Amino acid sequence: MRAIGRLLRLSLAPSALADVAAGIVFANAGVWPAGGGPFWLMASSACVYHGALALNDWRDREHDARTRPSRPIPSGAVAPGFALALGVSLLLCGPLLARQHSDAAALWSLVLGLLATFYDLAGRGAWLGPALLALCRSANLGLGLYFARPESAAPIEPAAALIPMALYAMYVLRVSQLGRLEDGEERVLNSQRARGLVMSAALMLVFVPLLPPFSAQGAPWVARGVSMALAWPAAFSLARCAFASRTWSRADVERAMGLALRRLLIFAAALAALAWRAPQLDALLVAAAILFGYAISAQLRRVFPPS
Repeated sequence: MRAIGRLLRLSLAPSALADVAAGIVFANAGVWPAGGGPFWLMASSACVYHGALALNDWRDREHDARTRPSRPIPSGAVAPGFALALGVSLLLCGPLLARQHSDAAALWSLVLGLLATFYDLAGRGAWLGPALLALCRSANLGLGLYFARPESAAPIEPAAALIPMALYAMYVLRVSQLGRLEDGEERVLNSQRARGLVMSAALMLVFVPLLPPFSAQGAPWVARGVSMALAWPAAFSLARCAFASRTWSRADVERAMGLALRRLLIFAAALAALAWRAPQLDALLVAAAILFGYAISAQLRRVFPPS
């Protein structure tokens, strides 16, 4: 069971759920919709996310046997056929769960799963791979943004969600490019390049509290203040990590990568907090739940490494 948890990267589960939850309250002006719809979306996201991670390990099993033989498949802890079956099953479950919300959500989840599968099987290269990962994570956020409002509410303008999705995509793109350095996919470890990737990811976090809200009334300064209190210290710690070493080693890259991955949750929490409209507390409760997920993720990563 521990090996299966490592295969699925269970320490990253809170970040997949946080994307959707933050998107829901942000697009719904700080209100959590009644009913089970949001939870179907979150369950769908988790299935697609972890199914894609399992499929990715199955695809990379021969490479991992040479570079990381302790991983679940090359170590023999998980059979390749089981990993493939588990990954495909979870990817198929995603759209089925989203269909409990709506047919449109099921189609979105299906496209998200296809993008993730394409990345797993063919998305290689200095730009294609990171770009696909960025597209997948921003689409995961979009699952909450576009399907947040109940049927009685006015539909969301398609372009309205593009700004937070684009900002999130840029963050994930830079972190994914840093991940290539962690995996040794670039022959020379360029310290200046690694530092630049971390700094640009930190900059994306700085911009989160400055996003325009969905509400026509704008974002209260107190909501922006809470969002800043979450995002800006996280950005500062990333920036400090970028300049911790003059000459980067693989260990420095791994440390920065872990820090950047955990800040996916801070990004989501800051986005949720930005949607807060008093006296409604839903957005703050979602932000608090995401931060609780941050603490859970930090504990789980000791057993289930995130990258």
